[in-house]
Amino acid sequence: MSDNKSVNELQQAVLKTESLPTISVIGQRLLTLRLDTEEGERELLRLVESDPMIAARLIGLANAPIHATSRKVVSMRDAVMVLGLSRVKAIATSIALMGPLRIRESKQFSIRDLWLHSFSMAVGMRTLSGMIPRQIRPPEDSLFLSGLLHDIGYLAFAYLAPKKFDEFLTRMESEPERPIGQLEKEVLGISHAELGALRGKNWGLPEEILAVIAGHHAQEPTENPMLALARVTERILGDSAIREDVHTLTPEQEAEELESLGLDEAHLEKAADILGRQQEQIRILADMLGS
Repeated sequence: MSDNKSVNELQQAVLKTESLPTISVIGQRLLTLRLDTEEGERELLRLVESDPMIAARLIGLANAPIHATSRKVVSMRDAVMVLGLSRVKAIATSIALMGPLRIRESKQFSIRDLWLHSFSMAVGMRTLSGMIPRQIRPPEDSLFLSGLLHDIGYLAFAYLAPKKFDEFLTRMESEPERPIGQLEKEVLGISHAELGALRGKNWGLPEEILAVIAGHHAQEPTENPMLALARVTERILGDSAIREDVHTLTPEQEAEELESLGLDEAHLEKAADILGRQQEQIRILADMLGS
């Protein structure tokens, strides 16, 4: 897409179904796969093993030094034992969705930084989820996947309009006082949350994942536990690898959202400490997936 395209033309390209790659058959099946049955577990193994690239990446992740396995992981069955079913499903689905969006022309966007931020979000959301009442706790596979995909709109921007996206990244760096959403609308005509939700809907992502993608920078509190977990985690992370608008609510609204999850500042401090101790591990995983 030419850098001279107007914002309106860019918006039209964004809305066209054919502007972005379609989701693979494996990606579609992973999205609808349930893990609460033995058949679901077997199907997950079959699906991942049928895609050599996804299988190789997951086996590589399972062999990372951070897992301290006693022997080399050589099969997907072993990788599932190391990583866990929910995490394997979430990472495999993310690779299936993000893999076709090859970024060649954007000179400033880093897929490694996106993975680093997204993994931090997924791990942070999972950490906080363990502290909230069980009756409102989201399913782990959906929770982890929503963390990994919440900023998929950035990747779509880099694929659709690399030069315009580089212009946005330059302005974001040179105008740190400006809200990111404001700059996105000026340069791109649409926010990464809106674009991510549009593409996610086209791909058939579940509603609970779409809610996190669309609403993680919304300016009103939410009663959706998974979305609230995402927003609270963003505030803990701050500008981790990718700059974000983390304070779109008033302090009173932030406190209200926190209370809706049964959390307080002590929980946030504990989660931040746990996440901080895991950052080196997360960096290693991001390096492997972002290479």
